[in-house]
Amino acid sequence: MFTKINLLAGIFAVLLFAYAQLEGWNMFDNEARSAHGGSGGSGGSSRTYHK
Repeated sequence: MFTKINLLAGIFAVLLFAYAQLEGWNMFDNEARSAHGGSGGSGGSSRTYHK
């Protein structure tokens, strides 16, 4: 019984993580921005692009 619950919880966690990546959420966004000078531009987008 617990194996099915663990399997479903694992699948749900992976799907949630994949959805978050697709939407552009980043749990390390604040740390990454402050480590590279801080300003980052407040254009509303939380994604950072490097050329």
